[in-house]
Amino acid sequence: MKSTLPLSVSKKIVLLLVLTLLSGSIFAQTTINGKVLNSKTKQPVEFASVMVKGKATEHLNGATVDAEGKFTIFNLPKDTFQLTATFLGYTDYNQIIITDDTVKIISLEILMSNDVKTLQAVEVTAMRSQMRLELDKKVFDVGQSATAAGASASDILQDIPSVEVSTDGEISLRGSTAVTIWINGKASGLTADNQAQILEQLPADAIDRIEIITNPSAKYSPEGTAGIINIVLKEERKAGYYGSVQAGINSKLGYNFSGNINYSNKKMDAFASIGFRSREMNRGGYSYRKYLDNNGDTVGFLDQNTDANGRNNNIFTRLGLTYHVTPKDHLSISGFGMFGKGKNETVVDYTSNLPNTFVQSNRSTLAKNDMSGGNVQLGYKRDFSKTSNLDLSASYNQWNRDGNSDFKQFSTYLNADSTTRTTNSFQRQISDVVNRTAEFKADYTNTFGKNHKIEAGYQGTFGWENSPMETYSGLSQSTLLATPSLWNTFLYNRMINAVYATYSGKIKNFNYLAGLRGEYSDIDTRSLGYGQTSNDAEPYNTKYFDLFPSVFLSYQLPKDNQVQINYTRRISRPWGGQLNSFKNITDSTNISYGNPLLTPEYSNAFELNYIKTWNSHIFSFSGYYRTSDDVIQRISFMNNGLMNTTSDNIAKTTSTGTELVAKNRFFKILNLTTTLNFYYYYLKGFEYMPNNATEAVVGNSQSNFTWNFRIIAQATLPKGFMAQISGGYNAPQSIAQGTSQARYFIDAGVKKSIKDFTFNLNARDILNSRSNSNTTFGKGFTQEAKNWRGGRTISLSVTYSFGNLKPDMKRRSENNNQDNGESENQTVSGYESE
Repeated sequence: MKSTLPLSVSKKIVLLLVLTLLSGSIFAQTTINGKVLNSKTKQPVEFASVMVKGKATEHLNGATVDAEGKFTIFNLPKDTFQLTATFLGYTDYNQIIITDDTVKIISLEILMSNDVKTLQAVEVTAMRSQMRLELDKKVFDVGQSATAAGASASDILQDIPSVEVSTDGEISLRGSTAVTIWINGKASGLTADNQAQILEQLPADAIDRIEIITNPSAKYSPEGTAGIINIVLKEERKAGYYGSVQAGINSKLGYNFSGNINYSNKKMDAFASIGFRSREMNRGGYSYRKYLDNNGDTVGFLDQNTDANGRNNNIFTRLGLTYHVTPKDHLSISGFGMFGKGKNETVVDYTSNLPNTFVQSNRSTLAKNDMSGGNVQLGYKRDFSKTSNLDLSASYNQWNRDGNSDFKQFSTYLNADSTTRTTNSFQRQISDVVNRTAEFKADYTNTFGKNHKIEAGYQGTFGWENSPMETYSGLSQSTLLATPSLWNTFLYNRMINAVYATYSGKIKNFNYLAGLRGEYSDIDTRSLGYGQTSNDAEPYNTKYFDLFPSVFLSYQLPKDNQVQINYTRRISRPWGGQLNSFKNITDSTNISYGNPLLTPEYSNAFELNYIKTWNSHIFSFSGYYRTSDDVIQRISFMNNGLMNTTSDNIAKTTSTGTELVAKNRFFKILNLTTTLNFYYYYLKGFEYMPNNATEAVVGNSQSNFTWNFRIIAQATLPKGFMAQISGGYNAPQSIAQGTSQARYFIDAGVKKSIKDFTFNLNARDILNSRSNSNTTFGKGFTQEAKNWRGGRTISLSVTYSFGNLKPDMKRRSENNNQDNGESENQTVSGYESE
């Protein structure tokens, strides 16, 4: 489907770009182009900060080092500048830069030292901001969070601005669930079917950072119309051997322990880790449904209360090795695995006054689930030169979910003569889901000249999913017999082959990147019933080819201002559960099933990003506009007194909004990160006739303006304590067939390091307020519902670090008393540079 940007918006964007180009061109002054490298390994020091401050003019400017170690600082007036490069674990680097009117470009190579004698000391005393801003993404440093200890990846995502996690573990970004989750830059077998369970088992202690990429270029998969959430696992690469062990407990009788070790030298980098977590899982909810006649009058009700408790145990382990065969050839192998067991009991109580149905009912579910799986990746990188390389990788993922659920239901009915009768039933469902994915990638990069780069590559993704479900029914466990109508084997195979090419360049302060990605998709689904016979749904196969262009334009404005505008086309393919026509009877009054005829939804996304930097403050503005066609929506309708829920491509949506981020550092002890997200959402009305419905489902057009707020406060306290408080608020918003109510939360934590030990105490969901409440309506019913999980949890953890990276207390004391630290002071004049 095609979607185009309105002409008026296009004109405004073009006008803005022209104005920014004109406004910056007259301020061209001295520019610093540089590289920041490790003094021993000559490898880039990615994400290092470089700042310059003028002695006479007090002009302040700076930049963040990219993945290749490069940085650029524009528009420096005539002055003598103090340049400082800093990064956690490295000794500060200081240099004097002299600029004048005769030299426009100064080239530098900065060599930073991470002397093992001082590394541990720097890590103990330094405090980095938890959030880092870049024009194309936002990066959240999980290691700097005081509320991460003992938490899961799912818990951490709840704290990140613009990201929402429902009580069922469903992830959304900027109000859209069409978001892709990666681990280490790859899908790693995560799908909408299994990602909630995997993220719940993935310990936050294993995560280095989380990247939010709302509009990635053509180099990356276009899957997920809302963008990409990339979870990057820890993988230290510092010279020597080092590691840590950790243990923790929480107020819900959960506990965890883990250990890791790393080793690195000139020829190899190796790491290994293993951890065990045991968590008590609590969730609950209620709903009140009113049944209406054709006049809108109430004719009955159904009251439902749910209480669920359980415990999950899981092991998470990682191994990795990179061998530097030659200075230009690098081989790597890495992998991670999860092995978990869970047992959960859910009790649902019903009360109703509808004729010909129960007046009271109790349904209990005892579920035992085993989940195991992981990822193995092989890689080879060839550096043809400092500016060109070929990166090859192959990965394989497999996830297994074995489930065994017993359902017991006791119901009381009211007879016509006012007497009562009772019934009971027993059901058992057995599932064995296997999801396998293989991925092959080849990426070529070539930088030529000073400011031009070409990237091209191939990505092949092949997936196979087998989801068998067996159901047995009877009056008790001893009388169970196979129920053919509730047996199902769902087969879901997909093959996606993609090629891409991007070209980027730079003209003075103007940067540009254009790319095109082509993808050929072959999707095959089949639903088999009892005895491997076909169900009502016929086998479904679809093949299609799509093009996904992307354009990024950025400009470095005077006085530490940066602006970028970009456009991408993206896709959101239906996932396995949405395509399976098998009916889920876990809740006998709410039947849900998929639709094998679903097609992808497509979106066109535009963003305007702006960053302004001061000495201790950063301000970021993001404006976005996204249209989506053939949007997949969940719809509900009544059929024979039961609520039926399925999905279809029935809607068109428009999303637009602004995201404001302010990072402030006060008095050298307090870091504040504040985000405000305002967005407008429009859902076009629809009318849809489901196969099993007697009347069409009508959805009225909805428009909604809503907003959310996040704040993270980190403070360095006396005696080496570090404290953090984070909180958020989400205003009410429209959903399909209803509205979602406001939500809010507060978390807090404190950390303290004593020699080689780090102690962490934190409290999550202090107000017991993390819940989802909504109101839905349709033909013949209205319903109010609230669901929650987790609740207030207090955790305590202790970490012990070891290895040859021990602190030198005397040297650390000297460092703390020096203005410039252990730095190498040099002077560079513009006359002596290129």
